[in-house]
Formats: sequence, structure tokens, C-alpha cells
Amino acid sequence: WITNWEYVPQSDFSTFILARTAPLSYGECNCGLSFKCTQSSGDMMSGCYPLESILQTKLYCFYDQNCIDSNGNFTSLNMSTLEKSQFNLDSTIESILNNLMIEEYKTNLSYENYFNQCQPLLCSYSYIKTHDLTQTIISLISLYGGLVII
Repeated sequence: WITNWEYVPQSDFSTFILARTAPLSYGECNCGLSFKCTQSSGDMMSGCYPLESILQTKLYCFYDQNCIDSNGNFTSLNMSTLEKSQFNLDSTIESILNNLMIEEYKTNLSYENYFNQCQPLLCSYSYIKTHDLTQTIISLISLYGGLVII
């Protein structure tokens, strides 16, 4: 997991020392031209930016110790999901984030329960009518009159 640019060593050193860099390439994709360059490293994706690599990696890879840690540096964490998910293990992390990680929308509206919980002393309903036909006609005539003067 590296960045999308690498330092290029210089053969001649002048009075001004510059740190020259060059974009990395993944296959035919150049990190200097696109930040979405990724390539498969086993089942885990690697690319220009670590975040972009994670977004392009399939979900099942994060549940597979061999996929996450091909070098064997990290110890495994034994865990299981508590509930089934609407997301397939073949889904990318990006598609899950695009769905805001929401499994299910639940709407359970109960105004009666709200009223009983709050126990207000008085409950009223008011409706304020802002525009009627007369006001609309007067507004249009005023607008027309203003435009004619201009």
C-alpha cells in the first residue's frame, strides 16, 4: 500500500537539489491521470490510493484471513455476523457505502404513542393560508406595472 507517486533518483546533482517524482502505473492505468487505478493483489485490490483500493475490494475479502493477510503478519480475529445482510459477499465496499450501509428502512409512525408519551395539556391544529386568488392577481398586476415602467 503505497501512494500514487514515487521518488526518481537523480544521477547528476546540481546546486539545486530537487525531489523529482513520477506517477505509478497499474497495468495500463496511470496514477498521474486517474486516481481510480487499481490492480488485484490476490483478492485484495491495491492501487494509487489506499481508500480507493479498499472501495474496490469485495466484501468477502475482509472476512477471509488469507485475503487480508497474505504475509501472515496479522493475527486472525474470530467473529461471525449476528444477522444476515442484504449485501452479498461479492459486493464492493463502494457499493455498500453508496447505499449508506443501510440494511433496511423501517417506518413505524404512531402519533398515538407520541401523544401518550408526551402527554400534552393541549393539542391544536392550525392552518395558515398564505396566498389566495385575489392576492395572486394583485401581485401579477403589480409585477406587470413595474415591468412596463422599466
